[in-house]
Amino acid sequence: MRTFCQLLLVAVCASCLSFCGNHAGNKGKTTGSDTIAAALETINEKLRNDPGNATLYLQRAKIESVTKNTDAALADMKRVLNIDSSRAEYFLTLSDICFQMNKSGKAKQALEKCHQLDPTNTECIMKLAELYFYVRKYQESLNYLDEALKLDNFNAKAYFMKGMNFKETGDTVKAVSSMQTAVEQDNTYYSAYVQLGLLLSAQHNKLGEDYFNNALRLQPENPEVLYDMARMYQDQKRYKEAVEFYNHLLQRNNNLFDPHYNLGVIAVDTKNYADALKAFSEAIAIQPKNPKGYYGRGYDYQLMGDFQHAADDYRYVLTLDPDFEPAKARLGELHLK
Repeated sequence: MRTFCQLLLVAVCASCLSFCGNHAGNKGKTTGSDTIAAALETINEKLRNDPGNATLYLQRAKIESVTKNTDAALADMKRVLNIDSSRAEYFLTLSDICFQMNKSGKAKQALEKCHQLDPTNTECIMKLAELYFYVRKYQESLNYLDEALKLDNFNAKAYFMKGMNFKETGDTVKAVSSMQTAVEQDNTYYSAYVQLGLLLSAQHNKLGEDYFNNALRLQPENPEVLYDMARMYQDQKRYKEAVEFYNHLLQRNNNLFDPHYNLGVIAVDTKNYADALKAFSEAIAIQPKNPKGYYGRGYDYQLMGDFQHAADDYRYVLTLDPDFEPAKARLGELHLK
């Protein structure tokens, strides 16, 4: 899942691009940087003639945020609030910039001020709910989500976020119920389908596969759902389907440790030791400091009767992670010095 800060930045970027588009529509084809520069030039020119215009400083702050000039963006938001501190949306933008600067405390203060000025601002309420979720204050997050749902009982994201809170607190029944309500409100809610797939497949419920398939129909090339489905099939020992999905992932990006490693695990389970050796070695090449790859290959060597190579891999695991207990145990089984 993307971080809260990433989610906020997407919203800021969208706002900025919309603004820039409005000011560059008649200038022919331009690059993104040209468009942003033109928008800034337009705003600066207007500010020279109208230095007390809070809206212009707000627009400039959003552009500066997108271009990662966050100090300037924060300075402009201070100018905005010096001119007019009565509008909730100004504090909402301030919170976005503060999150971008990793000033979570200041962001929280800005959101709380936004909420105080406009208790019906759903965007502000939802961001407060997300903030409390990511700092693991789940009850506070749920309280804000309930508040958002009182304003809009069809808010699919609020149901999704409730599901995430319940998932984190271990209440799987409520998590599933909330996620199901989310997709009832929005049948294109990809992330809710993925979470339902994860929650239900972990319970060995066949509906998990159906929800993953819904996610796959919405985003057929998303590596997240491809990997999750592969893991589901692997856990169910439906190895043919698992291998198919892992290979599909690797066709898109061969530089992924986990699919190679899991193909090695499947090959060991199905006694295809040569295939396992190849898969584990490919995983090691991708992440040479990951002890899992060496442990998997060492165990494969052990099963093939190549105890010296197995011992070498187990010993190397312990140089990377001296507390890797399975490697200690396997090395002890070999009775080699």
